[in-house]
Amino acid sequence: MSSIPHVPIFIEDDSIKSGSQIILKCIRPDWNIDNIRYKLFTDGITNKLIGLFNDSCLEDNAILIRVYGRNTEQIIDRDAELKNLKLLHHAGLAPNVYATFENGIAYKYIQGETLTMTMVREPSIYKLVAKTMARFHQLDVSTISDKTNESELWSKMEQFAGLIPKRFSSDSTDQQFRKIFTSGVEGLRSDIENIKMVLENIGSPIVFSHNDLLLNNIILQRDTGGNPVNVAFIDYEYAMLNYQAFDIANHFIEFAGVYEPDFSSHYPNIELQMDWLTFYLEEFLNESLDQSDQRVAVLKDQVDKLVIASHLLWTFWALVQTEISKINFDFLRYAQLRFEQYEKMKKLLNI
Repeated sequence: MSSIPHVPIFIEDDSIKSGSQIILKCIRPDWNIDNIRYKLFTDGITNKLIGLFNDSCLEDNAILIRVYGRNTEQIIDRDAELKNLKLLHHAGLAPNVYATFENGIAYKYIQGETLTMTMVREPSIYKLVAKTMARFHQLDVSTISDKTNESELWSKMEQFAGLIPKRFSSDSTDQQFRKIFTSGVEGLRSDIENIKMVLENIGSPIVFSHNDLLLNNIILQRDTGGNPVNVAFIDYEYAMLNYQAFDIANHFIEFAGVYEPDFSSHYPNIELQMDWLTFYLEEFLNESLDQSDQRVAVLKDQVDKLVIASHLLWTFWALVQTEISKINFDFLRYAQLRFEQYEKMKKLLNI
């Protein structure tokens, strides 16, 4: 794989457009800056994104520049992310990376539309998502890590938990935290080993997982008639070796959305789950199945159990972001919502 050029520039939040122009001059010196269209994407809660479009070019006419969120290097291994992007691009599962800079990357913009809470329930669309995830999970994990039989989930939880401050810098935030999380950070952290003992032996295969397939990280492409023909996954910041069923469970949870998620009403019903899992296994196993196949039931049971791990992981993550993020998003509220679901699932699983 060819090396990726590095541009020695740090882009501040208030100078994203001018900073992106400097990067553009390095990777597309033939583009006329005066003819470039810019679009700032505001949906993300971790990074800042700006699209650069050159309508005078027929191919490779769009670039996406991602400026990493402040302090996110504490929770995201950027070197591992870049390595993963290269491998996934080589496998046809990720866009080409054009350049890195001090606090971000520039890569090929994928044309299409991000999924909505309505679209993700359409069979013609979730079939594409299921099959694309299956192809993602078929990647040879030995090219990523020597420890091919170990999930990195538990160490990632420990990492996040270790970054939660013993006391939040904002007094009001600290008071809110202690009111919601009465057992404190150590009480939360002690749960990791408890659920690990239950979940690590349920038989879910270790695969290369995206781990963050919220709806904004799935791009739908349609044909000229408006029919769904392909989906692409983006943003591989949390990709790692993990349980197959975790990636699916995590995606099912994201049906509820991010802003004021309603997990009870919007989590996919059993009929949708069984249909989705059948599509997934057909692609993953490369054979025809129907929903009565025992392997579909086994996978559903594993997914049901891994839901609890997803809720705990993102509870830790949101608490870290509560302290370090500059994005305008109520991370503490999000942590509370995920923790409530975690507690609910603990009772259901009798942990």
